[in-house]
Amino acid sequence: MTNAVAVLNRFGDRPIYRQLSDLLEARLAEHAQPGDRLPSEAELSAEFDVNRLTVRRALDELNRRGIIDTLHGKGSFVATPRLRYDVSAGKHASFTRNMRERGHRVNIRELSRTVSDDPDLRAELRTADAVLVCRTVRLVDDQPWSLSETRIGVRRFPGLIERWQGQTSLFDFLLEAHGVTMQRGHRTFVAALAEPADAEHLRIRVGDAIFGMRGVNVDQHGDPVAAVEHRFPGDRVQFTVDLR
Repeated sequence: MTNAVAVLNRFGDRPIYRQLSDLLEARLAEHAQPGDRLPSEAELSAEFDVNRLTVRRALDELNRRGIIDTLHGKGSFVATPRLRYDVSAGKHASFTRNMRERGHRVNIRELSRTVSDDPDLRAELRTADAVLVCRTVRLVDDQPWSLSETRIGVRRFPGLIERWQGQTSLFDFLLEAHGVTMQRGHRTFVAALAEPADAEHLRIRVGDAIFGMRGVNVDQHGDPVAAVEHRFPGDRVQFTVDLR
């Protein structure tokens, strides 16, 4: 960027570091790709004729916004954009439809499926039936999105085990086979650290930040249909919750 120093208004109302962070954000959006390394603090300090503390605060601001990732001893890198996902009560709970409507490719890989008589699982779904437990990895645009577990009563939905495969949409199966429109009931969010299974399937490191979400999906009458639990890479997803 030519004449970069002149862009910073040292007599304006906004702090210089914020002006610098905005300028760098615009530059990265125009020219950089995820994973590209930013110039060092010293190089940015010389280019913009500001002290290194100002540069550091600007980079901290970009890191806070999720635009860059700063690794101690290695430098700052353009972050992979976070994928936004809207979570609203009372709306359909189809992850596959939601993502495909926004132009993303969705693939689901089934890891395991078992049938359990665990009383805690039955209580969660308010059923006396056995519960199908299906574990999957969901990918968006070929990148791991979540390590997921879905639990659903077997007898309520004849043909569930034979006709629904974990790599296909549960929402579509219930709608087409049983006339059930699955909706989100409640959700609980929690921060955690990646365990070995997370690292293996989400392509992250053990101990990396994980964003966990669990809850229950209900039918159009408010009755429990499926309990869900998802573990997401903390640096790849952004949730927006509609409270209206």
